[in-house]
Amino acid sequence: MTAVLPTKAIEDRKTSNFVFWNRTRIYVLILSLTCITFMQMNTMTFTFTIICMDDIVEDHHMIWNHTDTHWFERPTEKSMLFSGAAIGGLISLIPAVPLISSIGLRNVQTISGLISACGALLFPLAVSIGFYTSFLCRVLQGMGSAILFTTVGVVPGVWAPAGEVNTFMAILSCAFQLSNIICMPVSGLLCESSFGWRSIYYLFGSITLVIFILFWFTYSDDPEIHRNVSQKELSKISSGKPTTLKKREQVPYLKVSTDPTVYISWISCFGGNVGFFVLSLYGPTYLREVLKFDVKETGFLTALPFILAAVCKFSVGQISDKLTFLSEKARFVFFASMSQFGLAAGLAVMALTSSRLIAQIAFNFCIVCSGLNIMGVIKCVQLRCLQHVHFVLAVISFEAYSVQFIAPIIVSFICPDNTPEQWTILFLLVSGVIIACNVAFPFCTKSEAADYTKKSESSQEKC
Repeated sequence: MTAVLPTKAIEDRKTSNFVFWNRTRIYVLILSLTCITFMQMNTMTFTFTIICMDDIVEDHHMIWNHTDTHWFERPTEKSMLFSGAAIGGLISLIPAVPLISSIGLRNVQTISGLISACGALLFPLAVSIGFYTSFLCRVLQGMGSAILFTTVGVVPGVWAPAGEVNTFMAILSCAFQLSNIICMPVSGLLCESSFGWRSIYYLFGSITLVIFILFWFTYSDDPEIHRNVSQKELSKISSGKPTTLKKREQVPYLKVSTDPTVYISWISCFGGNVGFFVLSLYGPTYLREVLKFDVKETGFLTALPFILAAVCKFSVGQISDKLTFLSEKARFVFFASMSQFGLAAGLAVMALTSSRLIAQIAFNFCIVCSGLNIMGVIKCVQLRCLQHVHFVLAVISFEAYSVQFIAPIIVSFICPDNTPEQWTILFLLVSGVIIACNVAFPFCTKSEAADYTKKSESSQEKC
């Protein structure tokens, strides 16, 4: 039989007098969402402020009377700053999986958050010093956000009741949309205010520092040991869950990596990441340089599709939890197909239209579609890998940062002059990549937990 917690151990739990009205899991959800939103904001702020940092070039020539080219005027250095966050993410992901297995998500995410805050707070100073210090801060920002996907997958599995897992995942994954919703308009306003672009980094970095200190003091890797979780709420969270989700154990890397469901999901996510990050990294540039919106318009128009995506994401999470008459596979295949093929179709429309309005609508549609994948591929690997899902999500993060590293090189090669014709070629190419990477997903994936997830559970059986 499967090992369960002894009744006496449950009864001996010490709890606080304040238990958030038996809703501590909601507090944890909001706190986790806030943390990963600000980590993502610190990483992406540069993608907007790059269009309003011309003062450093003017100061270089007019105040300091330098006649040489400032590093910010050179496309190569700009592309490297875009890639710096990706390099930081790749570096940080290497130790992330074993560290989460050994010291838990709470400690790893707190360290990541503090690194992210430092990268944001020091960036204005780094820019005034030179390119290499600026690049180092971008690396720190990337290192801080490396475990975002892992958090989205792990926290619902630990803290959400079985019937709320999809909703928790959908809400947490809204961090990728909320970061744009908050970052882009705020950046647009501050960039054109007397405070300037530097104030954006000071504001976001300071808030990040505060919320991660709060996170370390109030988050727990297990609801059972959280003092604010009542016995009533703990029973609700634990009901219907396999005990393996609570156990820290070594990941069977080879078995997970050779699981067809897993590597097909990785391929699918790679295609989706190519489309999403080209749009999220270069959305402001496309709106500003190709569609000719001004800075404030660019800020708000970049945020608009992410607002729509967040609303849709929250809705599909609840819808997925209620579609119990459909199998788990039918649900995640439906949402994955809507997400990936919708993204490809939207990019094709952006490539082929000459209408500014249609291009803006298609841009919004692409971002909304990409957000649905949390109920598609991500849900698939969570069902399949259970307690080992953090490794699978770490690889997806690795793919995402690899795409962020490669994307600036590809975009600068295909779109050096930011002409509509060049962007047409880029969007058609990306659309083709997405379709090619997702053709096999509906036919080669499974929703049942893999055998390698049951090993530790079976070893605990007693006669």
